[in-house]
Amino acid sequence: MTVEDRGHRWIAAVAIVSAHAALVAALLFVRPQLEPRSAELPIEVRFVSSPEPEHRDWQPPKVQTIMLPEIKAPTPVAPSVESVAVSATEQVASAASAQSVISEGASEKPTVPKVISTVEYVREPLPRYPAQSRKLREQGLVVLRVLIDESGAPCSVEVETSSGHERLDHAAREAVSRAAFRPYVEDGLPRRAFVLIPIEFSLSRNSA
Repeated sequence: MTVEDRGHRWIAAVAIVSAHAALVAALLFVRPQLEPRSAELPIEVRFVSSPEPEHRDWQPPKVQTIMLPEIKAPTPVAPSVESVAVSATEQVASAASAQSVISEGASEKPTVPKVISTVEYVREPLPRYPAQSRKLREQGLVVLRVLIDESGAPCSVEVETSSGHERLDHAAREAVSRAAFRPYVEDGLPRRAFVLIPIEFSLSRNSA
């Protein structure tokens, strides 16, 4: 290859590079002009005012009045009461009759229970000596006033004479409340009666 051929090749290469450079420059110059200009257009904004509400005076709805017929009730008439005159003799007789009725009613009232001295047991009372009373050496005699009903049950148990120790009195009452008696009979009929029952607590006798 001669020197002349090499010179022609360099010239051709330079011409090709120059042509490419010119083409690139032309594309770069034309591209910004081809971009859409829609973003640059101004946007017009309008505010539309809402219509003002019409002001009208409020009026209540009409109410229809209904006239009810007047009802006339007849005036009640009080029944006539005949008055009876009572003579002095009849008044005295009525008073005597009322007094006799009161006397009969008083005679039918139950009699006061009698106090009897002896009683028979169906189930004897078994008093228990309180442990605390044993420890404290408490002793004494309790007398109980017992009301026995018609069936022989103790319906009321009260302390007539205390032993001086509340625990012993309570133990005696519990024992007699669990007991059962033969009812007191008078004129062939069972009657209520009071009886006094002694309960003694003594450590010397080893009472249980």
